[in-house]
Amino acid sequence: MTVTGSLTTRRVFGAVLVVVAAALGVAATFLSAYTVQVVVNGRTLRFEATSWLVERDDFRDVLMLEPLEFGEPAVAAALIMALSAVLAFRVPAVRVGSLLGAGLLAGVAWSAVTRVQGLVDRLAELESPVTIEVAQGDGVTMLIVAAGVAVVAAVLHQELPRAVQAEGTAEGVVIHQIDDEADDTDTPPYGYPVIVEPKSD
Repeated sequence: MTVTGSLTTRRVFGAVLVVVAAALGVAATFLSAYTVQVVVNGRTLRFEATSWLVERDDFRDVLMLEPLEFGEPAVAAALIMALSAVLAFRVPAVRVGSLLGAGLLAGVAWSAVTRVQGLVDRLAELESPVTIEVAQGDGVTMLIVAAGVAVVAAVLHQELPRAVQAEGTAEGVVIHQIDDEADDTDTPPYGYPVIVEPKSD
């Protein structure tokens, strides 16, 4: 019984981590996804955007920058994970939803990092007289952390109970001998039947 209780505790802990990862994933969408900065004649021009909208654009659309737009899939993954964590207490099969949500969140994080790297490569190709600095924002970093926590949490959430051996059961091999035909002949400790003839007077 102790083993089963331990596994149940791990599943509950996994469910809590799933909810935490979902919350981190949603919070990441509201933080800065990336920033672009250029210093011209002592003046700093800056572009900053979350996954939803542009918060600052000093370039006036000159560089054609836009948000990464990973908010909707990240929120969708978080909802799947949170619902599976809550509903799994009533319907255990729903736990597979935490795996699906974690996979989706990991894919969103990978896509966000790839898009930031692609932006760095694209701006590096521009023949600009000034240095253009591109930095990954806290939003993408938190999204990566959320994806990592989600994967670990989903694995813990899938833990299945092991078969518990009944108490008092003898360990080792147990041999049962079954006779094909009933034999009423007494068998002494010698291992073979002994016929005793009646004494003659």
